[in-house]
Amino acid sequence: MSEYKHHPFNRPFDSLEDFVDVISERLKCPVTLEDSNHQLLAYSSHDDRTDEARISTIIGRRVPERVINKFWKEGVIPKLNQSDEPLVIPQINDIGLGNRVAVSIRKEKEVLGYIWVLEVGRSLTKEDLSDLKIAASKAKSQLLQLKIQKKKKEKNHQELLWQMITGDANDHRLIKEQLMKIGFHSNNPLTVLVFSFTEMNQDLTKKLIYVAKTTQKINLLIQTFDENQLIILISPSSHEDLKDVKEFIQTFKTQVKERFAISDVISGCGYAYDDYQFVKSSYEEALKVVQLKQVYEEELGQAEFYHELGIFKYIDLLKKQKAIQRIPINPIIERLKQYDAENKTNLLESLEVTLDKDSNVNEAAKELHCHVNTLNYRLKRIQEITQVSLKDSVQKHGLYLDLKMLQQK
Repeated sequence: MSEYKHHPFNRPFDSLEDFVDVISERLKCPVTLEDSNHQLLAYSSHDDRTDEARISTIIGRRVPERVINKFWKEGVIPKLNQSDEPLVIPQINDIGLGNRVAVSIRKEKEVLGYIWVLEVGRSLTKEDLSDLKIAASKAKSQLLQLKIQKKKKEKNHQELLWQMITGDANDHRLIKEQLMKIGFHSNNPLTVLVFSFTEMNQDLTKKLIYVAKTTQKINLLIQTFDENQLIILISPSSHEDLKDVKEFIQTFKTQVKERFAISDVISGCGYAYDDYQFVKSSYEEALKVVQLKQVYEEELGQAEFYHELGIFKYIDLLKKQKAIQRIPINPIIERLKQYDAENKTNLLESLEVTLDKDSNVNEAAKELHCHVNTLNYRLKRIQEITQVSLKDSVQKHGLYLDLKMLQQK
């Protein structure tokens, strides 16, 4: 106990930089300190010995995404998150990583951050590992204070986002001024992303924020939760090129599935707007994508953006019109339903799948698990029974619309 009392880590520090410098001096190795989302907090300033991964972290002020992904695949992050003991990590050449020792900074089971030591010129001894564990314990109170400050900031940011998506903040200039206060100094457009889950709890929210913040594909500005939905305000590079947004969505869903076994994620993105008063519209569009994907799972499985909803956004608008409720069901559909019931066939399903596949009989036959010739016979029989021409685009698209309108009735 008296030995710890006189330990060099057991004293006040002017800053986190001062703290990591003392660790570096004690261990005679370069040291970095990160928060729980791998954002760089401090690094030892007096040692030029380094590796590519450390240089990239210092320049970008966060650990590169490829390094984080590799650590997850190799089981490094899960091991660190579940233990207070230092972990020895051999070099990984393909991500420019030299030999390292890392330890998590934890309050009970909650990870507050990490200390990373780059072994240059020497390997850490048992005594060094013990010192590193003491350093992690010492850092706990400092990172807790940072977390409290960060939570206050995030609460203010989230309030701004809620004001934007509810329309309470509807002046472009004032919104831009508020965004500048949180570090957004670009004239790029803004858009809203929504991820919907079957359930939500505190542990899951932390995991989702972690994945969102460590997936370095887009400029993520503010995120918040509403019941079982994660709402993210992002700034794409342009209106035309939304590849970075689509890549972020796919990467986010993949990593959530691989790391936390969560696969029931439905995503949607609204239009990007230069005038920030329309962020509310973008949010409503993103919500609509999610809602329609829940109804039309097969047809909209690949859709992410509002403009990719195609005819389904008009179906949704039509269904809100009272007059549409008075239109009787298409007699062709009724006739096929009756024929199927009497003859134990599936002509109506065959018709709908064929229309879903834009009359591509090869793709439709695969979906229906039947031979192309069988499907061609069914389509011929449909035309004989109903007297409808599937080569007539007006009749064909009308039938398609009628079938989809029925799905929500």
